[in-house]
This record gives sequence, structure tokens and C-alpha cells, in this order.
Amino acid sequence: ASFAQSNVASQQVAINVAEISVIAVHGNISMTINSAVAGQAPDPATASVTYDVTTNAKNQKISAELDQDMPDGLSLYATMGAPGSAKSNGKVELSDKSVDLVKQITQVRASGLTLSYEAVATVDADPDNVVRTVTYTITKN
Repeated sequence: ASFAQSNVASQQVAINVAEISVIAVHGNISMTINSAVAGQAPDPATASVTYDVTTNAKNQKISAELDQDMPDGLSLYATMGAPGSAKSNGKVELSDKSVDLVKQITQVRASGLTLSYEAVATVDADPDNVVRTVTYTITKN
């Protein structure tokens, strides 16, 4: 038995677009608190790097947390520039509990966004080298 061959063929193609939300931070941070005006608290130290974010989802947020709390007398703050129409929460103190830095992130791709840090010490902060890991997460708001 022979079957007729057609000069036309068709095929169904299925494409699944998954929800994608990714973040990357760039640069290394090293700050030194080494001066003060007599009678005042030590001068804070600041540093800036950049971050990139891509999401095809709606109403996402970026949160951050430290691997362990800061020692007595020493505080670490972060400020993230917001991509697109998202909203930055401004300068936020970081701790070992998750805090939100940017909210209302919807379907955006952006690179080179500002990520600024400020280290603030009181006279109660012992002279020491303090290293903390900051973990940034993008999730549903």
C-alpha cells in the first residue's frame, strides 16, 4: 500500500514562559570607620556598588538579610535604587531578619542600579574587623 505525500506539513509548537525573577550584585565592599570630631560619635563610612534585576512577574520586592546580626554599637544600612516604576524604601538598617528594600517591581530589566551602604558606629563599638554576608532576594510582594 502506498500513501500520498503532501507538499504541506504543519506542527503545533507549545511555548511555556515561566515566571523569572533574578538579581545580581556587583563589586566588593570595604568600609573603614576611623575618624570623629571630638565630643561626637565616630564619622560613618559609606560605599556604593551596583546591582542588576530582571523579572517578568508583577508586584515583586527585593529584601535583604545578614548572615548574623551586627555587634553592639555598629549598624549597617543599605539603600537600593529602584528600577522602572518600582519604589525604594530608602535607607534601611540590615539585620539577621529580612527587611524590604525595594517594592512594587513589575516586569522590568535594569542594570547598573545603585546599591549604597553606610556603616555607623557608636563609641560602644569595639575596634574590630567585622564581616557580614548580605543576601538579597527577589520574591512576590
